[in-house]
Amino acid sequence: MRLCIADIRGLLPRHSGMVAPERLEKAARYRMKPDRDRCIAAGVLLRLALGDAPLRTGKYGKPETENGLCFNLSHSGDYVILAVDDADVGCDIEQLRQINALRLGRHVFCERELELLKNSADRLGCYFRFWTKKEALLKCMGLGFHRDPRTVDVSRDIFREDGDLYAMKTLCFSDYTISVCSKNKPADAELEFIDLDKI
Repeated sequence: MRLCIADIRGLLPRHSGMVAPERLEKAARYRMKPDRDRCIAAGVLLRLALGDAPLRTGKYGKPETENGLCFNLSHSGDYVILAVDDADVGCDIEQLRQINALRLGRHVFCERELELLKNSADRLGCYFRFWTKKEALLKCMGLGFHRDPRTVDVSRDIFREDGDLYAMKTLCFSDYTISVCSKNKPADAELEFIDLDKI
């Protein structure tokens, strides 16, 4: 598995030339510059990792390649991440921010997750670990939040369902939490920092 991360503050005008026309059109529809920058930076990571591999959209809108490589994108704050694997993969990055972890957790966490959250000495950190793992898992499944997030338990790093195994890994740096999930194999990713201003 490859897990690339880029800081959008390194984005330069020349990077637009690396991005597929449909992604440039998507970026142009965003009203806020940080949203446009995240979209273009994601396109740069896609070009670096996948080359010119044709993309298509899965049943629930998840993009995939036609050559069998699986990938997933996520962004938050100043960073964009891209996970690439030869098996189904999902990823999520979240910048920590002050929230009411218990109140929000009741809407998305199962009973075991809520119990662990209540008893955690670091509720904020616990919330974002569970949240990013849950989003990475549901994206790996290809469902996203078309499925009730309370129906999957990410309190451990392994989730099994219908004979499939989903392995998750969480990484932290600065004030960001990142989780990645891979189907039927260990989630062995390490962060690979891509310096955009050197590309």
